[in-house]
Amino acid sequence: MRGDSTATECAQEIGESAASCSYHLRTLAKHGFVEHVPSEDGRERRWHARVASVDWDAGTEASEEFRAAAALARAALLELSDDTVRAYLTHERSFSKAWQEAASFLQTAISVTPAELEEIVEQMQRVLAPYRADTRDQPKRGARVVHVSVRAVPEP
Repeated sequence: MRGDSTATECAQEIGESAASCSYHLRTLAKHGFVEHVPSEDGRERRWHARVASVDWDAGTEASEEFRAAAALARAALLELSDDTVRAYLTHERSFSKAWQEAASFLQTAISVTPAELEEIVEQMQRVLAPYRADTRDQPKRGARVVHVSVRAVPEP
């Protein structure tokens, strides 16, 4: 979904119950990921995403429980990212030629130190920041939400 949504709208989007979505939205709000926003008529409980980008390390200094939870969250984000790419590929021909040419799949092997990799990720975040969907007041004509997923992991 794009924009503010109710639990019912979210439920329809993902095929869950409104009660389940309401519970999860309240949990996300508790941790600062979404916030309640007033609706036009004051009767609907609408939610607004406060976070449009997620980045965190493995929590090497954190507890074992945190590291396990972080690993599960990263796996879930990887699955969502893969699902988004698969959905694009399934519907690729329905996009204009310009969008088909602009879509990109980049795979590059680099040789870096951990500090250099952290700097590269910070630079990429700075490059993407002005284009984040949650920070643009008025998207340019013809703009679409585009999912950018970067995976930077060392070879085992």
